[in-house]
Amino acid sequence: MKSNHLGQLFLILLAGLLLVPISNTKASNTKAADSFDLGNQAYMHKDYTAALNYYRQTAAERGYSAALLYNMGNSYARLGKTGPAILAYEQARLLEPSNPDIQANLTAVRKANGIYRQDQPWWQRAITILNADQWLLIFAISFALFSACFLLPVVLKNTSWYTRTLKAATTVTLLCALLALVPATYGYYHRQDGVVLDQTRLRISPFAEADSAGTIKAGRIVHPLKSYKNYILIRDANNRKGWLAADELGCISRLGKTEEKP
Repeated sequence: MKSNHLGQLFLILLAGLLLVPISNTKASNTKAADSFDLGNQAYMHKDYTAALNYYRQTAAERGYSAALLYNMGNSYARLGKTGPAILAYEQARLLEPSNPDIQANLTAVRKANGIYRQDQPWWQRAITILNADQWLLIFAISFALFSACFLLPVVLKNTSWYTRTLKAATTVTLLCALLALVPATYGYYHRQDGVVLDQTRLRISPFAEADSAGTIKAGRIVHPLKSYKNYILIRDANNRKGWLAADELGCISRLGKTEEKP
């Protein structure tokens, strides 16, 4: 009996110890959830600036998520800040590439501001179904299966029937690996793409007084080529090149680092 009482006491003490970090974590999550809910309430009351402040508070407490970035994009769009809105949507899509709501709002904002591309090739649309990390995972799994199929006959010295079957499996897995490697490489290359935060001019050289090479709309996706001091040489979808000030560009892969110009 005494032994049973001691065992029960030990279990109670152990449960008490385990509940301490769980309670603290729950309190922290509740605090973050409160700021997120307050942001949603502010949004519903059309106070989009306050909503953004609450969302930034949520990000500071628990980091950025696709849902949070999506809501931030909605708030920016309501405020008429096309560049930051598209940046937030693109960052949300980076985390959840197949989310239809993110894609729908991103398309709607682009169409409303005359920067929607309808001539996007099918292969580019197919690539964006998954993000670069997901394509890389498919490549890794396919390559592992290919290696196993390639080495198995040598290790086990299988019959010709197994050899023929494994040859077919080897071909299929190698093809899957190569097909996944292409979009993964493409995705990582374009992960450093940026969004023009506000309509601005392209400069022919990296200086404030440099001549203009044309204007570029807010929300355009551009690819950085190199940097010089506080300027970045970019190439846009029409293969135009020019220099932008660093604070005129938001990097898609840097979640929350450059939301909008100061």
